[in-house]
Amino acid sequence: PSGADPARFAGADPAAAPPRFLAVGRFVAKKGPLLSLEAFARASAGHPDWRLEMVGEGPLLARARQRASDLGLGDRVIFSGLLPPPAIAERLRGARAFLQHSLTAPDGDQEGSPVAVLEAQLSGLPVVATRHAGIPEVVQHGVTGLLVEEGDVAAMAEAIRRLGEDPALAGRLGAAGRRRCQEHFTVQHHLQALQGLIEQVAATPAPLPGDSLSP
Repeated sequence: PSGADPARFAGADPAAAPPRFLAVGRFVAKKGPLLSLEAFARASAGHPDWRLEMVGEGPLLARARQRASDLGLGDRVIFSGLLPPPAIAERLRGARAFLQHSLTAPDGDQEGSPVAVLEAQLSGLPVVATRHAGIPEVVQHGVTGLLVEEGDVAAMAEAIRRLGEDPALAGRLGAAGRRRCQEHFTVQHHLQALQGLIEQVAATPAPLPGDSLSP
C-alpha cells in the first residue's frame, strides 16, 4: 500500500462535525461516483440538512451532475472540481465520513489501495467503501469504517445513514482508523517497505547466461 502524510492529514472530529460527507477521486468507472451519489440520495432521504461534497474531475462528471439533478438533490451535493492537497485536508477535517464505492470497471480496471482512503483515515474519518482490491487491507469493517459489496447501493446507503444518524459511532471508527494508519500506512511506512523490497531484489543473485528461469 501507499501512504499518507500524518502532518498534513490530521485533525478531523467526525463526532462533532455536521452530517457532511466527502468523496475525493477521479470521476471514472472504477471509483463508482454514480453509485456513491445514488447511495447518498437514499441515505439522506428525510434529512435535508445532509450534504455530500464530491472533489475531482473526469469523464463521468457531467453524468454525475445530471444524476444529482434527476435525484432532486439540488444544492445538497457540491461538485468542487480539482482541489490542491491542503484544501482536501481542510475538507476532510470538516466531514462526518468519507465515501468511495470502488469496483471493477467494465474494461477490467481496478483500484490498488486508494490514497484518498488512506488520507481520510489518517485524518480521523470513518470510511464507507467496498470490499474491492486493497481496500479491506486498509479499512477494517466495523472497526475503522463500514464495507459493503461492490454494486450494493442499498447497503452503502444504510452505512451512510448509520454514520449520519450516529455521530458517536463515526467518532469511534474515525479514531480507530487514525491509530491504525499511524501504525501501518504513513509515507514513512511506504518508504520503508519500498526500501526493503529494493534491498531484497539487490541481494538476489542475477541468473547466469543460459540459466533457465522456469521451475
